[in-house]
Amino acid sequence: MDNSTHHAIPVKDSGWSLPPSQQTVAFGVPIADALPEAVQRLAARRVAVVTTNSLTGPGGLAEVVCNILGPKFHSVVAGIHSHTPRADVVRVIKALEGADGVVTIGGGSVCDSAKAARLCLANGITDAVGMDRLRPYNKAKVSEPDGTISPSLPFISVATTLSAAEFTSAAGVTDERGPRKQVFVYPGLAPDMVILDPQVTRHTPPRLWFSTGIRALDHALETWCSTNPTPLSDAYSSYAARLLITSLPKVFDSPDDLQARLDCMKGAWLSILGPASGVKAGASHGMGHALGGTAGMPHGETSCVMLPHVLRYNASVNGDRQAVIAASVGNPATPLADIVAGLISHLGLPTRIRDAGVSERAIAAVAEAALHDPLLASNPRPIKSLTEVMLLLEQAW
Repeated sequence: MDNSTHHAIPVKDSGWSLPPSQQTVAFGVPIADALPEAVQRLAARRVAVVTTNSLTGPGGLAEVVCNILGPKFHSVVAGIHSHTPRADVVRVIKALEGADGVVTIGGGSVCDSAKAARLCLANGITDAVGMDRLRPYNKAKVSEPDGTISPSLPFISVATTLSAAEFTSAAGVTDERGPRKQVFVYPGLAPDMVILDPQVTRHTPPRLWFSTGIRALDHALETWCSTNPTPLSDAYSSYAARLLITSLPKVFDSPDDLQARLDCMKGAWLSILGPASGVKAGASHGMGHALGGTAGMPHGETSCVMLPHVLRYNASVNGDRQAVIAASVGNPATPLADIVAGLISHLGLPTRIRDAGVSERAIAAVAEAALHDPLLASNPRPIKSLTEVMLLLEQAW
């Protein structure tokens, strides 16, 4: 049989869809009910808690979690910093010694610290220098085995932001010697169970909540506009974008609207499922990595300052895709970049790089770092030179 005819007709829509991590997600279930169930399902008896300083103290969420755990509480480590420095990962490694489960409470940096610590423990790494043995993400070599053992320590994440780090098998860790941020991608890094309880987010600082919401919107829109979308990612990202664009201002205007908070959390969850399954993001994420790792900006705020500019830059090649989202939120005549910029302003978030406290002197270093980020290569409209990177950064300045 001649199979040559099977290759004769070009198909515009084609590609590969990788399954995201298998997880159990409790959404809208009160933490007092969800956490005991999660611990029981994972058969954990000595549970370490990892969180930030803002959630500790009398009456804080960390205390609530420890009380829920009761006799199964093992230890707590707080004070995890933004961008997950290696030193914090080492502190988590030590806290996990003797534990048979871990609960994180917080956003992306906290979650990533536990991901990296579990990976280190599985491979006998106990100090910062030892992390050099882990291979940073390289899309050209991601399928090649390197002998690293995937973590198996049971992992539960209680989300308090919209970063959606809970749903990926990637961990971003800052090597303080650079400083530079490295991303590690290995099977088994994602939490086994995720708890999305809108009630626990009422005490999340508004700027953190809303900026990570824009980060989630960035996930959704860059996935929707990706160079390699899949049918599933289109379903996830388009619905996520609608949820976030409509629900974030509801929470801003009515902070006690728990349904709107839950809709934001569902939007963040759905927004990351495309990237988690291999759909490529673009320049907003790539430049965001550089602004975060080089200039110290929180990821949510990098999306605030870069996403509208990247949407405008890409509109000449994917304006039809952008128009679909604009129409879905009731603004078919408004450019999507303007809709997003208006949302960011409504939420009181920084709209310029300088508003986020980054010195103009840092822009050259940010541009150099961004040029080498792999996500610039997957931007829908190619960005191939330092001049093009600088132009976008100067527009956002």
